[in-house]
This record gives sequence, C-alpha cells and structure tokens, in this order.
Amino acid sequence: MQISVVIPCLNEEQNIKKCIDKCFASFEVRGIEGEVIVVDNNSTDKTAEIAASCGAKVVECTDIGYGFALRKGFSVCNGKYIMMGDGDDSYDFNEIPRFYNTIISSDCKMVTGTRLKGDIKKGAMPFLHRYIGTPFLTFILNLFYKAGISDVNCGMRMFESEVLNDLNFRTGGMEFASELFTTFAKKKLKIIEIPISLYPVAKGRESKLNTFRDGFRHLFYLVSALFI
Repeated sequence: MQISVVIPCLNEEQNIKKCIDKCFASFEVRGIEGEVIVVDNNSTDKTAEIAASCGAKVVECTDIGYGFALRKGFSVCNGKYIMMGDGDDSYDFNEIPRFYNTIISSDCKMVTGTRLKGDIKKGAMPFLHRYIGTPFLTFILNLFYKAGISDVNCGMRMFESEVLNDLNFRTGGMEFASELFTTFAKKKLKIIEIPISLYPVAKGRESKLNTFRDGFRHLFYLVSALFI
C-alpha cells in the first residue's frame, strides 16, 4: 500500500465526509493504493459512524489530545507513506497527489505544507496566529533545531512511515506539531515545504485551539526538548 491518510477527529460530523471523499478521489486520480484512518478522539457526535460509512478505518483513541490521536493512527498504518491532516476541512485533501509526487521524486523524508507561503482564505486563521504566534514559534524552531521551515503549525504533512521506527515521540497535545519537526531535525531528515491553501471551518463549529495555552505548550516543548 502506498499511502495511509491519518485524520484525528473530535466531533467533526459536519466535515469528515468531505475530507474522506477527497482522499479517495485523490487516490483514484493518481492511481494510488491508499487507506484512510480516522482516529476518533472521544467524539460525542456521529463522526465515527459517518467515517465508517464513507469507507474509512475508524480507530478509537481514549487519550484526549492531538498528538495522542495522531500517534494512535500512525501505529495502525499500512502505507509506505503517511499523510496527516485535520478533519475540519480546513486543509484540502485533493492536495494528496502534490505531496506524493514531491516525496517520491526527491530525497526528502517529509513533505510539509506551508500556509504562510500559500493562500490563507479570509477567516481561516486568526490575526494573532498568522502574524505573531506561528511566526514566533517557527523562528524558535529554526533557531534551535535548524529545521529550515516557514510554518511550524501546518497540520498537513506526508512522511515515510519507516522513519517512525527510529523516532520516540513524547507529547500528546497540540505541541506534537512541533515535536514531529524537532525529531526529524535532530535526525537530520530532510524536510521539503510546498505552499498550500487554508480554508475557514464551518460556521458554528467550536474551535479545538486555545491560543495562549497551546502556544505556551509549543514554546515549552521547543525549549525543553533541547535537553532530551
């Protein structure tokens, strides 16, 4: 199998079908053998039922957190490459062929999207995140770890599944987005960025992000990981 797409979800019944449909459409367009793994992180709505009806493999993760959900999904992947992306339809899974074409035609181990060099649609990212939080955390990441990226918090990435055998993840929250980059950087695994679009999520949907709490957790991890 070529690609496993891992989508962590907490109450995404409004958008999960669109995400899964785009994944399978991308597989068909590119002629890819792939699977979609939806990690249900204690949803109280119909996320799991809808995902299963759309052909996704649904895995439960009772430890609440973005990192815990992704790590659970990674553990059951069968693909040579793992694609990760959110289940709120803010990322366009029609981009899968671009990520796949890039990683198979280069010597990199990860292809990550960059929203800051791409197209951020109106209302898709708060001002504080776009112009202060994400640039600052990205600066710290590059300063300490020489990762050479422009968007530390982009949640759309593809990487070789075999590299997970040499990585020991520790975090379970939103700071996992940073940990994934630091572990690759410490191992000197090459990362390539491609510009992507970011779309606003459905109106009325409650955000999973807490600007100051999650920002602090990212920063604390980036500093503390220097001593691990």
